[in-house]
Amino acid sequence: MPQPPRPLRLLIVILLVVLAAVVVIRHLPFYLPRLGPEVAQPAPGAHLVFGYATLASPLVRYVVVGRAVPSEPGRLAGLRREGRDARPAPGARIEGRVFVVSAPELRRLDRYERLGTLYERVPVVLEDGRGAWVYRLLPARAAEEAIP
Repeated sequence: MPQPPRPLRLLIVILLVVLAAVVVIRHLPFYLPRLGPEVAQPAPGAHLVFGYATLASPLVRYVVVGRAVPSEPGRLAGLRREGRDARPAPGARIEGRVFVVSAPELRRLDRYERLGTLYERVPVVLEDGRGAWVYRLLPARAAEEAIP
């Protein structure tokens, strides 16, 4: 049986690798740590999230959520960004990205942010008046990062 030309074989291999990567990313979140039983399931439905650090990146959202997650610019008043955290600061504001995810996708974000171990998910009101979730370092972790 004759073999296909070399460029066609290369294209077939590339397509198979991309397809396998998409299947892994979308269906097997093995790369995310498990959450403890004390972390409650998010309520069903759509959830608005404000991302100001890694979650502001479309690539990070794609890898974590398993799909392209459109976003729009957003602002969060009363907090300032300090490294990986958002800390209260009157008159300050954080620029970030606002996006919508489903409850299972929010759970994946919780796993990525290591909810209950490293971060907490807190409700906030954005400058435009919409309610959203934001991830903040747990107080003990924030204190550890503040030590020089």
